Amino acid sequence: MATKYILAGTSQHRTWKLVTWGLFILVVILVAFAYVDTGFIEVGGNKYNVSMIRLNKAIAFGVAILGLQCVVGFTGHVALGQSFFVGSGAYITAWLVADHQWPYLATLAVVVPACFLIGMILGLPALRIKGLYLALVTLGMAAVFPSIVKLDALSDQTGGSGGKSTAESKLESPEWATSIFDGIAGVLQQIPFFGQYFGDGDLSSREADRMWKFVLFMLVGAICFWLVANLIKSRPGRAMRAIRDNETGAAVSGVDLSMTKTLAFGVSSALGGVAGTIYVMEVGIASPDDFTQLLAINLIVGLVVGGVGTLSGAVVGGLAVVLIPDWAASTESVAGVPERWLQGPTGGFLLGVMLIVLTFVLPGGIVAGFRKLRARFVQVVPRPPDGSVPAAFAAAAAGAATPGETMLSDESDDELVHSGPSDGGANDE
Repeated sequence: MATKYILAGTSQHRTWKLVTWGLFILVVILVAFAYVDTGFIEVGGNKYNVSMIRLNKAIAFGVAILGLQCVVGFTGHVALGQSFFVGSGAYITAWLVADHQWPYLATLAVVVPACFLIGMILGLPALRIKGLYLALVTLGMAAVFPSIVKLDALSDQTGGSGGKSTAESKLESPEWATSIFDGIAGVLQQIPFFGQYFGDGDLSSREADRMWKFVLFMLVGAICFWLVANLIKSRPGRAMRAIRDNETGAAVSGVDLSMTKTLAFGVSSALGGVAGTIYVMEVGIASPDDFTQLLAINLIVGLVVGGVGTLSGAVVGGLAVVLIPDWAASTESVAGVPERWLQGPTGGFLLGVMLIVLTFVLPGGIVAGFRKLRARFVQVVPRPPDGSVPAAFAAAAAGAATPGETMLSDESDDELVHSGPSDGGANDE
């Protein structure tokens, strides 16, 4: 099958992106409405949890991994302290909601600037150290966070070892949203064959509340991704990538290393705080046991599994961190596999094995593998700054390119680029 070449910035390219996002949104809607009630899928005699709780946690961790991308993927520093900022956002939200009766979403007005400022301050070591030493310093931040929130001096604000609960403040679906959900469920219920998965077309109040939270989290997550996408295309974003690729060269070119690095840590921390807010909105409690160094490591694993330096890799990583351990623990029988091998902490084991395998097979993560597959069918050709049609594109359009041949770069102004060694300069949409 011949490769299809699309010129970036054209109506065809915009249509391609619109169709891609449309299909993604359609899948999200179908999954959300299909499992808002049951929450389980059965495969091979095993029941796997795809409940709203799991999906909402995946959104939270996806936003946290997106923050890691700003430091690790786009600036090139190894930071292992993201759980510190996720926990900070969670506790600030829990404190404002439980003690001061703030609406959940309103707490973001405090969480974002507070975590941004804390991140810039704690990111100062990155101005002096890097590599393994910076990784150890940030991992120490993650390790000390549970002890900080357990301090007696802060127990009134944090709840001590028991955590801070917000269970009394429920996020209920407004009537207009419930009516919309019922209407969508009713339409989906009429689909032949698939309609059996969408209930009776009328959501209960509990199901409507779940759906409302899911929609809010998706909107918050989408805004975060949109902001980061625009940041990376901006001058500060280009400075981040310049530091990642060649710090000395970036400094010679006039990049303010100190400002750019601290900005990257600030943005990363702010996104971690947003993730913490989403997490507390879902589970209803901020507990010190939820924000340990284990979470920090899991977020790094999700980053690598999804794809370092890519936006869509954060989505894949969030799903992987939440679903893989849970699904592995739910697997009770596999054809040809002794049952005793499926007992015990198989979730963490499989996540580790997946990380090792991906490092060798797909060093750019799952997203890089998808890109390689997509490149066999569709290539996006960058438009030159003067707006002219590249000669290579004209040749490809005329049939000069052989099927499957990659004649042209994937890089374009409309797409984010990770030019590090892990994915060979693949782009992210």
